Amino acid sequence: MTLVYDGLGAEYLYTKAVVAKTLSYEDDLRALLAQYTGDESTLELFRATKLARYIPADAKKIEPGMVEKAAFRHYVGVLESIRGRTPGQALKIYKAYRAVVVARDVELIVRRKSLEGKIVRADELIYPEAPEVARARRLAEEDADPARILAAAGMVNAAKILRRTRGTELLSAAIDIEILRLFSEAKNAAKTSTGKDILGARQDIFAARTAMTLVTVQPEREILVMHEAVLETHKLPQQKLIEAVETRDTETLERILLEALAGKMPEGLTALDAFTSSKRRENRRRAKGIFAREPLSLDVAAGLLELFLLDAEDAVIIALSGYSKQPKSIVAELVSY
Repeated sequence: MTLVYDGLGAEYLYTKAVVAKTLSYEDDLRALLAQYTGDESTLELFRATKLARYIPADAKKIEPGMVEKAAFRHYVGVLESIRGRTPGQALKIYKAYRAVVVARDVELIVRRKSLEGKIVRADELIYPEAPEVARARRLAEEDADPARILAAAGMVNAAKILRRTRGTELLSAAIDIEILRLFSEAKNAAKTSTGKDILGARQDIFAARTAMTLVTVQPEREILVMHEAVLETHKLPQQKLIEAVETRDTETLERILLEALAGKMPEGLTALDAFTSSKRRENRRRAKGIFAREPLSLDVAAGLLELFLLDAEDAVIIALSGYSKQPKSIVAELVSY
């Protein structure tokens, strides 16, 4: 092991990260999976987790949306705990992980306004205090077009794509491209192999998701080129991915994802779900290990924020699975632990 020393800033960040790490609720999630009932009663179990403080105490019934909001509000709390304490390359890492939750709110604002002509209430948002989210909501109130709202939120590439499309069918893919770009920049800035692999796995997850959307929607050539220009990957074969998108070849794309799996194809999962699950599991191991492997590197920011993003995603997976009555065997394959 070769330690990377990034100066006093890394020592300070490490101290903050170790303290923040205690807020992880992986143990709660493991207990939830053990008690998983395969129906809506699973959601009531969240009242006994660290997310309970974000769930309305007077709620007679817990809905999946409540769990999602609680999980990502907890995630925002961790983001806020290290805000302003991420010097050097850690700032790019911070921005990439912050963009995940900002993008969720901005997409909700744009989609609600475009499809229903309504304004998302502040209490429906996870990160309403984020300047980008506040600007997006204000422009929605002013009846701005979707592309302008995205541009105001700092999503310039996504805005360009939406200006050339009709409707919102490529909204998610356009926003994913923005997040992918930030994770690519963060990975390039990281100094340790573990840090690069954590960020690179996220890069591949967003690249795979974007590619699958493009193959399914089959947009015009001009739109494909705009996506391909920023469709960077870490371990996924970039050129093969782009070729599958260009030829609209779903089978080839699925084969690429399955070949990248660390083990067997889990029964009952799509190729994209199986690939994503595999990357997320690898990342939980890496994220937990970076605190011991690279304590003097600013890349510990990637480990900390990845752990809490995984926690949030796993909470949502369990909640939605219980609500839709998915068998426990499927849920066990989807979570990251």
